[in-house]
Amino acid sequence: MAGEEVQELEVKTIPYWMLLLMLGITQVTSVPEVFFTLKLVSLLGGYKRTSQSNILDNMNREKLYDLIQSSPGAYFNEIVKRTGLNRGTVRYHVDLLEAEHMIVCHKVKGKMRYFQNSSTYDEKDMTVIAALRNDMTRQIILEIFNSERINNETLAKTIGISTSSMSWHMKRLVELGIVRADKDGRYATYSIDPDYSDSVEGFLHLHLEQTESPDKE
Repeated sequence: MAGEEVQELEVKTIPYWMLLLMLGITQVTSVPEVFFTLKLVSLLGGYKRTSQSNILDNMNREKLYDLIQSSPGAYFNEIVKRTGLNRGTVRYHVDLLEAEHMIVCHKVKGKMRYFQNSSTYDEKDMTVIAALRNDMTRQIILEIFNSERINNETLAKTIGISTSSMSWHMKRLVELGIVRADKDGRYATYSIDPDYSDSVEGFLHLHLEQTESPDKE
């Protein structure tokens, strides 16, 4: 209100006796004294203001943040499964971390991906990381990266899928901007787009060494 910054409060459960005390005081005291009572409850542990300095004091939130930090590009259902927390709890903590600029959310092909903030990754990095987390897409990108220039049929034979399936994957990669398609007579040849080459080279080796399960999209 009136241009003031609004900050979300992290609510904590208060003892029943404290609730009765608050209700009783509000019946016999003036408005200023009510605010004093609320301040007292805050000091006694009723609630506390969440900020970057204390946001990781919560054990579940720290667990969630550590997962996002170690597995950049994790998506919501993956976070729920790997942390063992329910969806509502994950949503609450993710929203708080994002509000405090601890993490950023990046949407890739309709799926929201979560990354550590502090300018750790740029838009191209996040797009490449999200693509590399899928097993099939990672194989295709690796083959194109090693071949430098390759056509759809050769890719399909090398990976072991049909040419129609490969065409579908290539369309997605071209739309993302990671792969460039160049006409070579009747056929197109594919190569890593120069704008994404540094990101692909930088993160490909990292993802090849990861032991976590890839996305099943």
